[in-house]
Amino acid sequence: MHYMNEPTIEARSEQPYVGITAKVSGHIGEAPELAAEVLAWLSARNESPAGLPFIRFWCLDEDKDRLIEVGIPTKKLLPEDQRIISGYLPGGDFAHAIHKGPPEHFWSSADGLADWLAREGLSAALRYEGETKIWDGHMAFFVTDPVEKKTRDAWVIELFILLLADHAA
Repeated sequence: MHYMNEPTIEARSEQPYVGITAKVSGHIGEAPELAAEVLAWLSARNESPAGLPFIRFWCLDEDKDRLIEVGIPTKKLLPEDQRIISGYLPGGDFAHAIHKGPPEHFWSSADGLADWLAREGLSAALRYEGETKIWDGHMAFFVTDPVEKKTRDAWVIELFILLLADHAA
């Protein structure tokens, strides 16, 4: 079944955020609990979110655990602690699509967006550390609140992949 709309190109500005780094085995099931932990951390500091919870995918190696960050956009850069990291989501032009369906089918939509890039002759901003592919801006924003939504039916998740800066050349 197809859960992704037709992708588009969208410009996004750099965005400060706080989050938690995690390794997952291929499912995004831990994300709601980690998002709730980040939201509680913000609340304890009297800070409010400046956007939707997200997952930033750093390494999506199929043979190993996937390195991700689960984060919340903020209005300003905040200090880190032992568990919470702080940084900026990159700005630039992104391939953008929307996944509408069960979260367990999210990866088929993420793969579909990467396939669309290849068909369109576009390149994702990524680099290699040894033989490991590192994504500079591959993110999924939860329009459906993963903390509140208890059913596993029609979630809405916005997908973004940062394009190389010279994609329009």
